[in-house]
Amino acid sequence: MKSSGRRGWLAGVAAAMIAATGGEARADGTGEGASASGEVGASAEADEHAEGQEREHHEDKGGLGLDLVLGGGKVPFAAEQQPSASNPAVTYSRADGVSSNVQSFIAGGRLEVAEHVAVAVRVPFTFAGFSPDGSASRSTASFGNVELEGEYGLHLGKGLKLVGALGITVPTANGTEIPAGLANQNAQFADVTGYDRYSLSRAAASARGFEDNALFEPQRFGIIPKVSLRYRMHALSIEPYVKVENLIGTSSSLAQSYVGDFVGGLRVGYWVQRQFEVAVRGWVSVGFAGGDEDKKTALAFEPQLVLRFGPIRPYAGVILPAAGPPSENGFVGVRVGVAGTF
Repeated sequence: MKSSGRRGWLAGVAAAMIAATGGEARADGTGEGASASGEVGASAEADEHAEGQEREHHEDKGGLGLDLVLGGGKVPFAAEQQPSASNPAVTYSRADGVSSNVQSFIAGGRLEVAEHVAVAVRVPFTFAGFSPDGSASRSTASFGNVELEGEYGLHLGKGLKLVGALGITVPTANGTEIPAGLANQNAQFADVTGYDRYSLSRAAASARGFEDNALFEPQRFGIIPKVSLRYRMHALSIEPYVKVENLIGTSSSLAQSYVGDFVGGLRVGYWVQRQFEVAVRGWVSVGFAGGDEDKKTALAFEPQLVLRFGPIRPYAGVILPAAGPPSENGFVGVRVGVAGTF
C-alpha cells in the first residue's frame, strides 16, 4: 500500500473503514487526491465518490453470466443387476454409494426494469456419469429447474444496500426419485432414464454444497424468499444473505410432498489491485422439513479469485464441503465462470 507518511497511511485506513464509494478498488487503499501531507482532498474525494456511484448505477442496469461447477462424489443410483441362472431377467436395485462425476452449468441474466426494481432468471443444465461397482457405467444429461426472480433494492447509506427478492423455480428438471426400497425391479418396469436424472440432480446439488437445491429438485415447484446486504468500502466488500427454499411436490409419487431448506451465507472480498480480487464464501444449508434421510445440515466454504477486464469478470473457486452429506459423500467442486454487466 502506497502512502505519503504515517499520517497519510492512517488517514487512508480510516477513510477505507468509514467511507464506501461503491466504485473500483484503489491499489493504494486511499483513493485518488491525497495531498502532500497525506490528507484526502475534499474535492478529489467527492469526485471519486461520484465516479463510483455512476459506475455502480451503470452496473446495476443489467448483466449476464455463466457459472460452471465440476465435481464428483457418491450418490444414490439404480444399478443394473446382471441376469443369473436363478433370475434370468435384467433388474435394477438402489445403491447409495455410487461414484459420480458431474458438470453443472447455470446461465443467468439480470435486468433493472425500474428504479430499485430488477428481474432475473437462472437456467441450469447438467451432465453426469456414474460408475457403479460390478455394473455397467452410465451417463446422462438434463435441465434443472428454471428460476425467475424479482428483487427490490434500497440504499441504506453510503456503500450499504439492502436487497429483498422472491424467486420462483419452475419444475422443468427431469428425474424420478429412486425409491429407498428399490430392489431387483424388472427392467421392463424400471424408469432407468428418470432414475439416472435423479442421481444427476443429487450430484449437481452436492457438488455445489447444497447452496442451490431448488434448482436441482425434480418434480418440485419452488418459492424462495431471500434477503441480502451488500456493503462496499473502497477495496472491501461484505455480502451476507439468507433465503428459505420452499419446495412443493408436483407428483404424488414423491416420498415427501414438501421439502424446506434454510440457507445462510456470507461473502467477503478484497480487491488487491484494480483488476484482481481475492474472496472467500461460506454457507450453511439446513433441511428443516421433508427430504431424504441424507438431506440434513451441510456446511461449505469457497475461496475465490476474481479478475476484472472492464465490464467482464472471470472468476474461479473451489467448493470445500466441511460438514453434512456433500462432505460425507466425498464431494469437492471446482467453480469457473464469467459475469458481464451492461
